[in-house]
Amino acid sequence: MKFNKILAGVAICSCATLLMISCKKENTQYPSDPSAPEVVSNQRNAGVVEDDPSILAKVPMIVSADFLTQNKNLAPVTALSRARGDNSAPSITISSPINATTVSGTVLVKVSASDNVGVTSVTLNVDGGVYASTNIAPYIIAWNSAAVSNAAHTLTVTARDAAGNAKAVSIQVIVSNVTIGDITKPTVSITSPASSSSVTGTINVGVSASDNVGVSSVKLSVDGTVINNLVSAPYNFSWNTSALATGIHTLTATATDAAGNANTYSIQVTVNATVLPPGTIPTSFQLVTPTPRNQGSESSCQAFAIGYGARSIEQYYKTNATSYSDGINLFSPEYLYDQTKSTDCASGTSVTTVLELLKAKGVCTWQTMPYSDVNGCSIIPTLTQDANAASYKIASYSAIPSTDQVAIKTMVSSKHPVIANITADNSFMSAGPGFVWKSYSGSGALAHAVVICGYDDYKHAYKVMNSWGTTWGDAGFSWIDYDFFPQKSTYFTFAIQ
Repeated sequence: MKFNKILAGVAICSCATLLMISCKKENTQYPSDPSAPEVVSNQRNAGVVEDDPSILAKVPMIVSADFLTQNKNLAPVTALSRARGDNSAPSITISSPINATTVSGTVLVKVSASDNVGVTSVTLNVDGGVYASTNIAPYIIAWNSAAVSNAAHTLTVTARDAAGNAKAVSIQVIVSNVTIGDITKPTVSITSPASSSSVTGTINVGVSASDNVGVSSVKLSVDGTVINNLVSAPYNFSWNTSALATGIHTLTATATDAAGNANTYSIQVTVNATVLPPGTIPTSFQLVTPTPRNQGSESSCQAFAIGYGARSIEQYYKTNATSYSDGINLFSPEYLYDQTKSTDCASGTSVTTVLELLKAKGVCTWQTMPYSDVNGCSIIPTLTQDANAASYKIASYSAIPSTDQVAIKTMVSSKHPVIANITADNSFMSAGPGFVWKSYSGSGALAHAVVICGYDDYKHAYKVMNSWGTTWGDAGFSWIDYDFFPQKSTYFTFAIQ
């Protein structure tokens, strides 16, 4: 498939329970040797450190075409931000004009808006089209009512906060102006990018506008916030998409003439997203994986899932290997965990922290820096270990919705493992051969990282590789039901490139 050239990567699911301890299971003296006997106990404490929302908001996204079609008005990173913190929408009222009053000429639309954290913008829409926005209190927007017909019109104001929460209120006013002179609106359209397209980086937004007398200005708004205003053609706007959250955003061009007549044109684009091309995927698929190893008493499940699990599988397929080797295509959780843990060996780390390290420094092989849970977790890598790690950097990583079954299965069947941070219950922690996790046991809430390394439509489940050794599950593997999986993860997954 063509997207294999774009997605040389691993997909990752973000956990739902944001506990500040990280993944550890059983104490063992043999975590570095998969063939050694395991010391099994009932201690299975786990957790994942919360990701930085400002980093998550700018992670590029991978979705299936079906998912994008079904979620046209969805901005997934905003949903994630809400799940992780602020989910309170601002309060907003229109103090002037009063509902159902008659207005004429220039009308000052006065808005009162507040938020538990802070209002970032207030936008005025007239009959559904964006007119103007402001981020300065008191929120007053001057509206030229002469640009619309003498009739009833709907004014809607929307307040937004930094987390993407929004609230809107509307009133109706009766416009009554003396129609003298030019009352013809300009024509306006956005010529590029195309509606419903995917964009990334800094792009050009082209606007075409004309008028029976002359266009006096064209302004471009993104999600109701004006980013620039041009007073002469050509109307070409430079837009840096990296400043926005990944997801679907609305571009609106507003053309105004000298008489104040205005017209708008809007499109939606998906920012920082790769849409997987439609295609047939097999009904089942299983990746070739290394033997599951035991993370032991340290809270290193993220390092195991991302480094030993997913990164090793990626290297195996990237190099067309026929076996796994500690010195060639098995990577060191020690290298990753020692540099990303929150505090001590009982603390965890976040998905993005590990991925950012993979971007900046890479990860060395297991042989270069073997893992042990009894030698501490503050080992500073040597120059040799860093040099080895530099050969295995990643270019970037992307987000994938955990509800997008097609995208997850497409990634796996294209030989890209998926990492999932799940909130495990007691039934998952005590899984044995043949277990399929499809319901909550009623107790237990341990945030833990595993690797999705296969799927089976007959089982209706993803196959996962764990880091609790080969005595757990079915020789270190188990299954999670397709529909139950999103209930134990947040909205997003991620992908390495």
